[in-house]
Amino acid sequence: MQSLLWRGLYFITVLLLNVFLSRYLQAANTGLVYYLSNIFSFSLIILSVSLESGITYFASGKIIDPKKLIWFTVAWSFVVAVLVLATVYVYLFFTPGMPEISHSQFYFFSACYITGLFLTNCGTALFYAKNNFILPNFLLIFWNIALIVIIPKFAVAKNLAEADNILQMYFLVFLLQGFSVCIAWLIKEKNITAISLPTAIEIKKIFRYSVIVVTGNIIFFLVYRIDYLFVNASPVCTAADLGNYIQVSKLGQMLLIIPQIIASVIFPRSASGIDRKELNTSVMTIARLFSQLYLLIIIITIVGGTWLFTGMFGETFNKMQLPFIILMPGIFSLSVLAMLSAYFSGKGNLRVNLTGAVLALFVVIIGDYFFVPVYGIIAATAISTLGYTVNLGYSLYVFYKDYDINLFDFFRWRKSDYRWLMSLAGSGVDELTD
Repeated sequence: MQSLLWRGLYFITVLLLNVFLSRYLQAANTGLVYYLSNIFSFSLIILSVSLESGITYFASGKIIDPKKLIWFTVAWSFVVAVLVLATVYVYLFFTPGMPEISHSQFYFFSACYITGLFLTNCGTALFYAKNNFILPNFLLIFWNIALIVIIPKFAVAKNLAEADNILQMYFLVFLLQGFSVCIAWLIKEKNITAISLPTAIEIKKIFRYSVIVVTGNIIFFLVYRIDYLFVNASPVCTAADLGNYIQVSKLGQMLLIIPQIIASVIFPRSASGIDRKELNTSVMTIARLFSQLYLLIIIITIVGGTWLFTGMFGETFNKMQLPFIILMPGIFSLSVLAMLSAYFSGKGNLRVNLTGAVLALFVVIIGDYFFVPVYGIIAATAISTLGYTVNLGYSLYVFYKDYDINLFDFFRWRKSDYRWLMSLAGSGVDELTD
């Protein structure tokens, strides 16, 4: 409940920030900024070697002293920053870069975004390992609100050069969030001056675990984001189309917040082997509730989607309705898949997750290659939904084969689901009261 509340509040501020920034920059400029952020996010996975995953694992399991891990995080952030700047230098040396973004902006934006997110991911992981969801999310919320206040509310930037100050603040906030979370952890744990680092053997363990994880992360990232590249390169897609498409994708990602929070609870329960039958039943119940929620969202979008999207983001976001409707079944697939992936990970069966992701990536790449250049963002959303569904289908097949359950139980609505949900909410309130 603490996680749902504070992480939920944080993502509300992310949505508000997205709304105000989109209205200020408009579709074409917003699309370019988020496209650049997408490249930085992929770079983070590679340059950081997904060390945040290793740090999370060893902190949660109390295998390595968290006080060592926080200083290792700070030290490695400088390595990440150097790697980022070196990578950008090589990139700009061999390519003209992006005409809308100057070289100095490229260096600043990439260093702030990638280094800041690395610090944030590792710092929040250490807090979450101690079941503290309040302080790190409070800090993230604070910086988001500060940026929201700064963004002009009644003006529109004609180009990125006119919005340079806002863009610098936007990317700087990622760095400020990362440092503030790590400093808060050091102060709270009274470890601000007691510098200590993991031993060579412990560092080797962290890297060994993280290198395995990074392979899966790269595949999953490509499944969810490679469509941006095809849309950006499509001859039938304009800059405004890219902005509309990425906005649809980001809204879909926002809907995955609750499934991901639930998945973070399923993982340790699955790993413990306790109440497996009850856990199976809960996963299927939540899947059925999600199917009803997304059906309701589709109906609302059909009735008033264009008005909702243009009213929220501005008149240039007038191509979001149909892609969003097409993407919703895919988001449902990802919601159920998030829980199943956590279930399989807890059982140590990572092969299922990787195999499903590879199948989905194959579908997305082949489909986007042939159809996006002709049919644009409509084809991109349809292919993404197909890829996500293939991924879910494979996981459901393994789940059915290994655990002897009825697949129709994932989709057959029941009145008892609402009683289960009410009892869950009631127990959550009691927990908070206690």
